[in-house]
Amino acid sequence: MKNILGIAALTLILSTSVADAAMYRVDFGGSIDDGTYNGYFTYDPAGLNMASDNYNDPDGLEADFELNYATTAASGSFDEITAGVGRLSFTSGILTGWEIGGNESGISAISSGGENPLDFLLASDHENTFNFGSGYVYTAATSAWSVEEVQISAVPLPAGVWVFGAGLLGLAGLKKRKAAKAARAEGLIAA
Repeated sequence: MKNILGIAALTLILSTSVADAAMYRVDFGGSIDDGTYNGYFTYDPAGLNMASDNYNDPDGLEADFELNYATTAASGSFDEITAGVGRLSFTSGILTGWEIGGNESGISAISSGGENPLDFLLASDHENTFNFGSGYVYTAATSAWSVEEVQISAVPLPAGVWVFGAGLLGLAGLKKRKAAKAARAEGLIAA
């Protein structure tokens, strides 16, 4: 019984420590010629070089993504299917720059040959563009962005785990009581 209780306790400790993962959310916004854009993306710092640039194919760095835009000529949105993070830059563990891009055909449709160029390219540290197939390139400026640490449960801990643990403790108590009762019945322990 001690082995079962030990395994149950170890499982509870390990599953509790693995349940929360640190994620970071970057909120951004700015202006496009005669309109605005805003959005956010999240990233997990695990495995990233926190002292340099991190480049990846556009759908490799973020866990969640949303961008909304509105001008007098066009409006719409992008998500993690149609856009992605291409660069995250860090200095001493602090995010100092980023670059994102997307294509309404889907991020996997982008080719380096220019057949399907990016519909938008935004960065925290240089001029940005929106081009929606109209031949007109909208100039965009990133006016504000912020980073916030958020806790996202990587694996939800089911309520049944706590009930199971409580049940095991209850069984251990019953076994101990039964053993004490049997010992008293045999006269080994004074009542």
